[in-house]
Amino acid sequence: MTEKTAPHTAPNPDAGRGFNRLGAHIWFLIAILLLAANMRGSIVGLGPLAEIIGTDLSLSGTELGLLTTLPVLSFGVLSIFAPRLGQRFGIEATLLAMLLFIAVGQGLRASGAYDIMVIGTIILGAAIAVMNVLTPSLVRRSFPTHVALVTALYTFTMSTGATVAAFVSIPIRNAADGDWRWSLGVWAVFAAIAFVCWLPMLRYRHKTVAVAPIAQISLWKNVEAWWLALFFGCQSLMFYTGTAWVAKVFIDHGISEAEAATLLTVFNVFGIPAAFAAPLIYSKFRNKKLAMLVLHIPLIIAVPGFVFATTELPYLWAVCLGLGQGSMISIALTLVGMRGADPQTSARLSGMAQSVGYLFAAIGPVLFGALHDLLGDWQVALYFLFVVVAIQLVAAMRAGSVEKIGGPQT
Repeated sequence: MTEKTAPHTAPNPDAGRGFNRLGAHIWFLIAILLLAANMRGSIVGLGPLAEIIGTDLSLSGTELGLLTTLPVLSFGVLSIFAPRLGQRFGIEATLLAMLLFIAVGQGLRASGAYDIMVIGTIILGAAIAVMNVLTPSLVRRSFPTHVALVTALYTFTMSTGATVAAFVSIPIRNAADGDWRWSLGVWAVFAAIAFVCWLPMLRYRHKTVAVAPIAQISLWKNVEAWWLALFFGCQSLMFYTGTAWVAKVFIDHGISEAEAATLLTVFNVFGIPAAFAAPLIYSKFRNKKLAMLVLHIPLIIAVPGFVFATTELPYLWAVCLGLGQGSMISIALTLVGMRGADPQTSARLSGMAQSVGYLFAAIGPVLFGALHDLLGDWQVALYFLFVVVAIQLVAAMRAGSVEKIGGPQT
């Protein structure tokens, strides 16, 4: 039997799992969680260090924003192409290679030379872009009867990795006598450890089998798909802009570096429970537009407070920003899965939403920093957040429709 005839053969129910013993399941789960821990922490860890990095390297706001934007730009450019790597080399082997690339990229980012940091950031972003797409597929294939549980653990670990990175960046720098390169380099070590732990996973290597051609709609011509992609982009733009600049905005308003890092940690911590709760809240509302409005309340509170009373109640703004953004990413991923008329459409919808959404999100940190550089203060840049939240709310109400995208009628 050749690979070309494989799609016409009934699948073996055990083939997708790749292993049958409990110990193998546990080890594989740990390996997946190690992936998740590396997927956001290595990016978020730069945020609290932005002030000192900019000062030490004499960087403009635009140059600093580029270090945060490049990974997001990579997510947008490579999301559509990532499945081809899984098909060519196998999901496990591809993810193993991506962990190595993260270690290399983070090592280059810790060099302290801006040009080399940019190269390292591109490598890092490319690796995480591939992991973003392939890891959910690995979860579905390897834990077919526990997808929800493993996905919850995976999401929790990814968010926790971001929170830990935000919290420890400044303490590590202080422990290294002010050398911020150690705060970035520690993630290269962590990725290398994950790479070693992933080596045994190659025994379960599977290549993705191509499915037989089916009638497919053009999502790029579908208005509903574009509303969903716009919603995905707005919530991503808010998250990455916040990750890159929230701490620096607080610092420039007179808050200490240590407290600003704590506020960024609060922002990330409160996103974790929100991500779990948002789909449950959304499902309780028959009126989905009302559900979207309710879920946006934390952002409606946070953005005006953050803009006009930055230092008055900073922890309240950080909590509300975290609750709002945690809810939005969870809802965006939920809608991607719900609105496709079939699994194939949902997969392509996910690729389109991530590609378009992350490309749109890449504008945020650079534009935010550029507005600050151009005008000399943060006020107009902060007004930009009002525009994004307004567009996001409109797009969310359209994206939250119960109608399916695709299907025979399309």
